[in-house]
Formats: sequence, C-alpha cells, structure tokens
Amino acid sequence: MELSTKNDRQRREGNTNSKVTNTRKPPVATFLSIGIICMKVLCIQAAPIQFTKEPKSQDALHGRSAMLRCEVSDPADIQYGWLNNGQPLDDTERRFREVSNLKFTAVDRRVDTGNFECVATNTVTGEEAHSTNASFNIKWLESGGVTLKEPTTEAEIESSAPVTLRCHIDGHPRPTCQWFRDGMRLTEKTHQINNKERTLTFKSASPDDNGLYYCCAKNAAGHVCSNANFTLNIIDKSFPRPVVTPMDQVVLKNEEAVFHCQFTAVPEPTVEWYYDAELLTNKSRVILYTNGTLLITQVKPRNTGSYRCVGRGPRGPDVTLEASLLIAEIEDMSPRQSRVFTADTMQRVSCTAPRGKPQPEVWWEREGVRVPTEGRVYQEGSELVFSPTEQGDSGSYTCVAQNKAGRKTQELTFTVATAPVWVTKPQDSYLEEGRPGYLHCHAQATPEPEVTWHRNSIMVMPEDPRFTVFPNGTLRINNVEVYDGQMYACVSRTQGGKLSGNARVYVLEKLKFTPTPQPSQCLELDKEVNIQCSATGRETPTIKWTKADGGELLPHVEMRNSQLHFTKVTRSDAGNYTCIASNSLQGEIRAMVGLTVAVYIRFKLEPENTTVYQGHTAILHCQATADPEPRVQWMVKDKVLDTSRRRFQLMVNGSLVITDVTTDDTGKYTCIAGNSCSISDRVAQLYVVEKPVQTLVDHEEKAPYKMIQTIGLSVGAAVAYIIVVLGLMFYCKKRRNAKRLQKGQEGEEPEMECLNRGAVQQNGHTTAEIQEEVALTSVGTTAAAEKRHSSANEKLQFPREDLHTITTLGKGEFGEVLLAKAKGIEEGEEETVVLVKSLQSRDEQLQLDFRREADMFSKLSHGNVVRLLGLCREAEPHYMILEYYDLGDLKQFLRISNSKDEKIKSQPITTKTRVSICAQVALGMEHMSNHRFVHKDLAARNCLISGQRSVKISAPSLSKDVYNSEYYHYRQAWIPLRWLPAESVFEDDFSTKSDVWAFGVLMWEVFSHGELPYTKLSDDEVLEGLQAGKMKLPVLDGCPSKVYKLMCRCWAPSLKERPSFSEVVNTLGDLSSDSNV
Repeated sequence: MELSTKNDRQRREGNTNSKVTNTRKPPVATFLSIGIICMKVLCIQAAPIQFTKEPKSQDALHGRSAMLRCEVSDPADIQYGWLNNGQPLDDTERRFREVSNLKFTAVDRRVDTGNFECVATNTVTGEEAHSTNASFNIKWLESGGVTLKEPTTEAEIESSAPVTLRCHIDGHPRPTCQWFRDGMRLTEKTHQINNKERTLTFKSASPDDNGLYYCCAKNAAGHVCSNANFTLNIIDKSFPRPVVTPMDQVVLKNEEAVFHCQFTAVPEPTVEWYYDAELLTNKSRVILYTNGTLLITQVKPRNTGSYRCVGRGPRGPDVTLEASLLIAEIEDMSPRQSRVFTADTMQRVSCTAPRGKPQPEVWWEREGVRVPTEGRVYQEGSELVFSPTEQGDSGSYTCVAQNKAGRKTQELTFTVATAPVWVTKPQDSYLEEGRPGYLHCHAQATPEPEVTWHRNSIMVMPEDPRFTVFPNGTLRINNVEVYDGQMYACVSRTQGGKLSGNARVYVLEKLKFTPTPQPSQCLELDKEVNIQCSATGRETPTIKWTKADGGELLPHVEMRNSQLHFTKVTRSDAGNYTCIASNSLQGEIRAMVGLTVAVYIRFKLEPENTTVYQGHTAILHCQATADPEPRVQWMVKDKVLDTSRRRFQLMVNGSLVITDVTTDDTGKYTCIAGNSCSISDRVAQLYVVEKPVQTLVDHEEKAPYKMIQTIGLSVGAAVAYIIVVLGLMFYCKKRRNAKRLQKGQEGEEPEMECLNRGAVQQNGHTTAEIQEEVALTSVGTTAAAEKRHSSANEKLQFPREDLHTITTLGKGEFGEVLLAKAKGIEEGEEETVVLVKSLQSRDEQLQLDFRREADMFSKLSHGNVVRLLGLCREAEPHYMILEYYDLGDLKQFLRISNSKDEKIKSQPITTKTRVSICAQVALGMEHMSNHRFVHKDLAARNCLISGQRSVKISAPSLSKDVYNSEYYHYRQAWIPLRWLPAESVFEDDFSTKSDVWAFGVLMWEVFSHGELPYTKLSDDEVLEGLQAGKMKLPVLDGCPSKVYKLMCRCWAPSLKERPSFSEVVNTLGDLSSDSNV
C-alpha cells in the first residue's frame, strides 16, 4: 500500500515536472507550428505536377518503331526524364527522348524489357513526379533449324524405331508450326505433330519416311521457315541415300557456280538435276558430271533460282535435295550529315548495314584502322561508342559494310564542340555617315562559331540589304546613316557555349542638305513664293542664298531663315541661285537651283457636255494659255487618244473633232493642258444618240424660237454662276496664300490624296491644296462638273427617316459614330445594320475632310474595303452611311479571342487565320494605294471583321473616347503616334509608305491579340524613340519568322526599303499556301 502511494506520488511529481518543462518550451513549439503552417502554405501555392498523358503498356513488334507518351498540365519549367527498371535512360539513335515522349525507332526484345516510367522535374522548385509504369508486350519471331531430338545422333537411327525431329523456330506469342517433307505439307492426320513442343514424331520410321524435312511457323510478328533443314535417311541399301548435299550458292555475275550432289544405293542410283520444273542437260554453260556435280559457268541473272538434285534407286521414293543460286549484291550506303557533340558526354552512333546478298558485315574505321571492341572509343555491334567524348575525338570516321559483292563505305565527320574564346571583341566605334562602317567580332572555337548581330536587341537579318556579316564575324554597315547610331551586340556560339560582346556606334554626321533642293523649280508670276533650303551636320550649319552669277538679290527677294522669299515674283527673278550651307567643322556645300518664272495653266475655252446625233460630227473645244506655251492632249475614256484613228482629229488650237460619231464614242473625254511648270485638265461627257424621226411641221417652226430661248437662259445662268465662282476662287486662293507662308517646302515626290486632312508637300504646296484648286476651278468654269457631282450624290442620297439608331459606338473628330439599321439600303434586304458617321463640326477643314472621305469610299470598290452605302445631306448633321460587319472592329475581336472569360471568349485564332486577316487588309490597302489614296490611320481599331473571318478596311476613328488612349495630341492635332513612322510625325509626310509602316504595326497587333504597341512606354518615350530611330516592336511567341521579317521590312527607316503593298500581298499569299504556317 505504501509502495503504491509512493508510486502515485512520484507519478504526480513527474506530471508536475512535465508541466514546468512545457512552460519553458512554448517558443520552440510555436516556431515549429509556424514552420509547418508555412510549409502547408507553400504546398498549397506550388501546385503539384499533374500528368495529362502517362505512358501506357502496349504491344510492340521487335524491330519496329514505338512511342511512350508523357505530358503534364503546365509544361513551364518542366524537365522530362525516363527510367527503365528504375535506372535513368541515356538517349541513343535507336531510343531517345522526343520533347517529352520516349521514341523507339526499333524496339529490341532483349534490351527494351521491364518497366518504363516518366519523371517530370520542376527546375525551379525541384519538385519531381513519377508516372505510372508501362511496359511492352514485344512480339517477335526468330528462325531456327530442324534437329534430331530422338535418338541423339543420326548414327543411332534404325528402321522401325521411333524418330523425333524438333523445330527450333521460337517467338512470342508462341508460334504455330507446320511441317514439310520435300516441299509437301504434313498433316496431323497422317503424322504425329506436337505444336506445343514443335516436334514431329515417327513411331516406326522406315525408308519410306526418308526426305528433306523443314518447318515453318507464324504468329502476330510474322511468318518464317527453318534456316537449317534435316534430311532423314533411314538406311536401306536399295533406297537412295544422300552422301553429298548441295549447298546454296551466292556468286558474282559471270562467275561459275558448282553444286555437288551424290547419292548411294545398291545398285548405283541415278542423279538428275532440275531448274524449277525443267530437267537440265549438258549445254554450253551448264555441265552435268557423272558424279552428280552441276557446273554453271558465267552465271547470269536469269540463272538465279532454285535447283533440285533428284536421286533414284531401285526401291523407295526419289530423294530430292534443293539448293538456291543467287548473284551477290550490295546496295550503296546513303550519305549522312556530320554530327556535333559536346565534350565529356556519352555518345552512340549506329551504322545500319545496307541490303545485300549475302548479309554484309559491318564495322567502323578511323584513318583506315578498325575501331577496337574495347576502350574509351569502341565498337559494340554496329554502334560506335564514345565513353565519354573528348576534343581529340573530332575527325572523320568510316562505317564499312562488306560482302562478296564488294565493299561500301559511309563517311561521317564528328566534331566535339568547345566554347568560343575572344580573338577580337566588339568595340565602340565612330563611323562616318554615307560610308561603309565596320564592327569586328572574332572568336575561336570548334566548330567554327556561328555569329549573329543584334541592333538595339533586334536581330540583324541576313537578308537585310543594309548590312553584311562576313564569315569571320565582322559586321559591315554598307552605308552608314544617322539612325545607325545604336547599341550593337555580337553573339558567337557553338554547341559548347556562347560568348557575347557589345559596342556602341556613334555616327559622325556629314554636312548635307535635307533634302537637296530640286535643281529646277518654277515661280508663278505675280505670286508670293518661298524656295526652301535646309541642311544638317555635326554642327548646325548656316544657310546663305546667292545668285549664281554673283549679282545682288533684288529688293523684293530676301532670306528668311533658310528660305529664299519672293514677295511678288517678277520676270527678272528667273535665273540660277545657289544655296550655301556651311559650318566651322565641315566647310561648306552648295546646291544650285534654276528658277523659271511662269504663268500657270488657265483655260480660255473648256470642253462642255455635248450630245450629238449618230453619224454627225462632234466638236469638243479646249483652249488653254500659259507661259511657257502649254501642250494639249486628250484622254478618251481614261485612255490616251490614239491620233492615228482617222475619225479623231486634234486641232492646232487644242479642240477635238470626231467625225461620223457612233454610240461607241459615248463616254468621258478629258482635255489635259500642261507645260514644264504646271498641268491641269477639264472633263466633258459626250453622248451619241440616234436621230429622232420628225413628224410635226409646227414643231420644226417652233424649234428656232425655243433654241434662242434656251441659249439666252443658259448664257444668263452661266454669267451669274461665273461671278459667284470667281468670288469663291479669290477667297480660296487668299486662304491658300496665307497657309503657304506657314508651311515649309519639304518633300521628295508628288503625293496622293489622303483619307484625312493634310498631304505631303510638293515644292511648298500640299497636293491637297493643288487638288482643291483644280476642283474649285472646275466648278467655277464648268457647269458639267457640278452636274456630275450632284448626280453622283443624288444616287447616294438616303432618306434620314429610314435610319434607326441602335447605339452610339463612340465619338471621332467629325462627331458621333452610330450603329443603325437602314431600311432598304441594300437590294434584297429589308433592313441592314450600318455604320453611320455624323458631321457635327463647324470647322471648315473638318467639313472638307468629311466630304473627301465620303468621296474616297465612293470611288473604292474592293471586297476588303467598306462600301459607301448612302449620304444624308438634306439637313444637319450630315450622315455618311458605311458598310458594317457583325463582329465589329478587329481590335475588340482580337482582345476577346485572348480573354480568360470563357463566357465571351471566341474560338482560338490559328496562325493561318491570322495570316489570312493580314493578307485581306493588305489586299484592301493595295487597292487603295493603286487609286492613289492614303489612309493615314490604319490600325486594327479601324478594320471590321465578320463571323466568317472576312476583314474590311474602314475608318470609324473613335479618337475622342473609346480609343482616346491610342491617339496623341501633337502640334494641335490628334495623331495615332504608335502607328506612324518618324517622317509622318515630325515632317507631316504621309504616303503609301507610311501606310505600309502602319500595316506592319497592324500585323503585330493581330499576332499579339490586340495589345497596345510599345505598351511599356509612355507617349513621350515613343516620341523620343521615333526621333532617335530606335522603334521596332519585339518578336512575338507564335509569330512565324517569315511574318516578323515582313514586319521589320515595313518598319525600315528608309522609305525606299519598305515594300509596296503589292509585295506584301505576294509575300502573305506565299505564307498562306505554306503548309508549315
């Protein structure tokens, strides 16, 4: 009892001590708890590797290909490996990893046994996952011979005793066996056959059973026959018994073949030879000897086949022995590509024997010496093994295959790769503009390293005509330009490693005119004119104008900055002037400009719309004055007049006379007047009608009076109209002259009509102004032009009340852009969904741009450009009604296709579809450029797409709200900065080539799912990048290299290096037909 009490007390004391101890350890326990919680959090955050495809056990045929597949749900940072019976597998030419899968080119029943499992390892977290085990059920069939099983030796065979033959053909699954004697199949009804043991048993063998026995077997792997047969010869002296059996022969063509065949019997047996079913007799090349030997001299292909030696005795069946005759042959070995290995790795290279008779023997040689079967580099079967590779292993190796027909070889060059080492590293360089510049990059390695150059992290393409990369790694900039002042990087790499070096290029800018003044220019008499001359250099140059003959500038001629300003042009201003640009570092340069004072084209008499009876003579008057004297030419239905046609006569004064007119002469006639300084045209319509039959005499009497009345009214109306137009002309010219004082005279070539306001300047005048002048003059002097314009508008007029607004899409410069339904605007449709642009601005320039845009869409007719369906101009605001597509603008479509929201996400866009979208836009732009229009705002937001992936170019231009972030306010205008080249932003130079640049950005949008170009840069950074010539969008994942190369060509800094839209269409057309895209 005391002991129990004592124990209880000790137990209580122990518990008390435990409590005290526990109160001292909470911090450690707390830390452990926190660690466990953190581990759990990490486990939750790092999702385990999950297999989406695991290797599966499968049937395989020995010697045939097979594949074990393995994939995980998230392949990022995953490295794959394979185990066989728990041991890692090394890649060989027969068995290797193909991405994540394990590929067998030829399954081997001896090597590829056991379990295979895929191991996926996360290279970042170190997590490792093992797949389920898989194995091959390898089916095979292997030939063997027929042997004597019982009794053990042939000498023990006796008549009337049991004899058992064994067939040594084996395979998996177990093959079924068939037995043959002298080519005749044996059945289980007449013979004792054991399929399981593959044996043939004679319970009481007799000479009647003698013969040549062989077996054949088949299973799922195929069908084979025994490769060594058994001749049963139960001794009966009267029965013929083989003494010498003929052997199969393989000989060279024209070589002799000898078959020995001998039988024994009492009395002596006879021997006969057969070729197929033909009994052989002595001939010139076939000799039969008395001892049974058959000799065939000069063997030809027709002699090949099966030969039978037949022995006949007094008793018993004939004994037939067979042998084949073949001509020796060996096929050529196909060439193989050189191999490059990294140092210190295990490598196996197999050599497949070519087909041949007999089977060729294969071995490896190096420098004529056979590779041994042991050592670091050795031969194992037909494989050459490097265990491991060393630099000294580089060189040429020969795979040799040989048989009686000859020897064939296959040369292979192996190179053990080393890492590059610098010989000449790239260095910062100062290069002169306009001359070739060189950047050196030379590294040594084995093999010769591959060198690539990058300019501002963008690879220099080999096909880029501006650069040449020499074999030693040197980069030549063929003609250095200012924007070549960038950071360049050279990368030299082999399979053994890579080396990179950077160099900055500083361009020493030459003193040059920007642009060079045109050597011959015209001044319009009595007008205010500026002649531009600007230059750049390492120092800002000073510009000075002088007369070429050394004379002083006249008082009304002065220099304003770099311009030569004529307050009012006089005849005496004609002559040669010299622009001199100079600075202290580079001296001076000169450009001579010859100025001609001219009076621009003015029409004294213009062609008018004319209606003529068929068979009569039509006269279209056209007289123009100018200085120098203008030349007049006619265009008939947009084709140059063929003056060799007898009925058409061009008069000295410019008028056109057409005799004996026909209805085929009906059409548009254009009178073009031009001289060396200006050109202008007027258009008239000729209508040829049949002469009506006159039946009323009183009508003839009234005709003269009506004619006089009509002429009087027409003349009065024309005089009033001319007065109004002359007033408009004076007002417009006054506005133009004011504009010219503010605008430069830069530009290289005549430009085209633009979709939006502005155009490239041409000799100080914008083409938009020139075209406006022509249009106004035409309106002021030709009532016919106004009638045509009115007629075209009348056809497009659409009742405003038949438009029903669905929603407002956004707002652009002109005003609101609406989505509406239009009743009966398309034939065969009760209602059509259309895009409506409203003109809500009072700004005169915007109103002109609105009319110009409507005019452009009315003139374009192409499946990839939206059609102008109608106009509402009877009241304000004016409406322009354009075609619309059901999926809306291309930008939204691209964004939705990349959305993670499954409710709105569309079907994935394939690469071919993306190329097709780009090709359709290119086709539309080719049509637009062929009609001399410039879009100026080409982007995904301004293209429409249908559910059938059909694309049309449009111009919603929602710059005020929806896509406000994609426009930039610059020089009092909103411009699509990220889609424009430098010349459009800084020089207001818009052309087809600037549209090509924008098209390159649009292609990038298509392949980036509508991402904003240069999304990581602010607008100011983009502006700076354009100014520095550094802007090029990066390569995108999933974008074919050929497409990105085309983008880079579109972004060429030089306009001449950018492709035309026709080139773009051809390139994309080739890509669409490429099966690899």
